[in-house]
Amino acid sequence: MFASILDKDYFIIFNQQMQISYPSHHQWLKDISAGLELDFTGSVAQKIQSSLPHLGSFGVTYTIEPLSEAYLEDFMPMYQTEIGSKQNALMHDVPGKTLHNAEAPFPYFCLSLKENGVFVGGSIFSVRPDRISFAYRTFSNGWDKAKLRASPSLIGEWAVSQYASEQGLAYLSHGKDRNPYGLNANIGLATYKLSVGCRASIRGEFEVLTLDTSTLTEDCLILELPKEGRDINKAYLVTLKETAEKYLRVTKYPDQLKVEVLYRD
Repeated sequence: MFASILDKDYFIIFNQQMQISYPSHHQWLKDISAGLELDFTGSVAQKIQSSLPHLGSFGVTYTIEPLSEAYLEDFMPMYQTEIGSKQNALMHDVPGKTLHNAEAPFPYFCLSLKENGVFVGGSIFSVRPDRISFAYRTFSNGWDKAKLRASPSLIGEWAVSQYASEQGLAYLSHGKDRNPYGLNANIGLATYKLSVGCRASIRGEFEVLTLDTSTLTEDCLILELPKEGRDINKAYLVTLKETAEKYLRVTKYPDQLKVEVLYRD
């Protein structure tokens, strides 16, 4: 038995010894078939809606066009700096897997976001029959001078969503991640994908692995293997009580992913 209490949207479990089965990889998908008015909700929608009317006055512009060498010259330095700063990050051969990939089954496009002509982030994505599939993204944490509630990454997310809707596409795919977060990618990455409306599922090839939470020495988020089907509905945030506050935002999306908080020693 595990002692637990309900705290707002999540359970806090005090006995940290659990065996959790989880898929080695999972994908994130957002359904936009109902229209952009349902694409963003809550505080994310408020930040975007309040920022859009003021983009021009702050010199914020964006373009979406086929991927090119010129774009990669802007994109790669920021991407390499961002990825290089992350724990256990994988540095991908972005040009080789996209622009220079003669076997790519779908064309690659790119979003370029600028503030007063200076590149502040963007994304590379493929356009498929029913969806846009993000391959790589990188954005500045904030604006240089623009006073906007929405961050560069949220404006970039809105711009690609707008483009997908105009193309009559039904989904946005936010790619495949390694599980668990914390041991691989940052927990904040999962939080961001939840905040923009994504849901996690297992697709394609993956391994079923088991983690003993009593062996963990760092904070992590484990997306549990679903008992049936491929949609992932439950996860565990394993954290020190002293550091839990840093990650609790991931518990705020129970309709997409129910997260139980597990305190470790």
